[in-house]
Amino acid sequence: MEYIDIFDENNNPIGEIKEKTKAHEDGNFHRTAHVWIINDNNELLLQKRSATKKTHPNCWDISGAGHIRAGESVTEGAIRELKEELGVEATEKDLDYIATIKSTKNSKNMEFGYVYLLRCNKKIADYIFEDEEVSEVKYVYYEDLEKMVEDKAEGLLLHDEEFKKLFKYIRNKLRGDKNL
Repeated sequence: MEYIDIFDENNNPIGEIKEKTKAHEDGNFHRTAHVWIINDNNELLLQKRSATKKTHPNCWDISGAGHIRAGESVTEGAIRELKEELGVEATEKDLDYIATIKSTKNSKNMEFGYVYLLRCNKKIADYIFEDEEVSEVKYVYYEDLEKMVEDKAEGLLLHDEEFKKLFKYIRNKLRGDKNL
């Protein structure tokens, strides 16, 4: 069982801890980390969710993401999820913060998603999927991914607000620094 901290609608802790499934059933706000991996070719890593995932099986999604456990900081959770899902070792200083997005579209998944970018040049074959949440990964040039989002490509999970902030962040970084 995984326990998570509960927050109010303004992202303030309310001092309550719940089992993750119960928090979803009750529509409680909680925190998640969404880490986008980008390489030196400005390609973003997409993960294909395992066929056994309860939600959105076999869909292409964020490089690494997950719930923040009770008592864990957002960056600790982000680093843990990268290790669990992809075998990627990172530190807090490796993560570039992009935004915090309040998601209320699904009353059973009310969350504050902390979005980060991580520079990583691993080859596809070097990613390790130990927890069976991920079935494969691929790199997609960020402008090609932007087009896929615009076209609502089949099999791609759409995170509209997050994608807008991600692409804007990347473009702004590229204008100022060719190597993010």
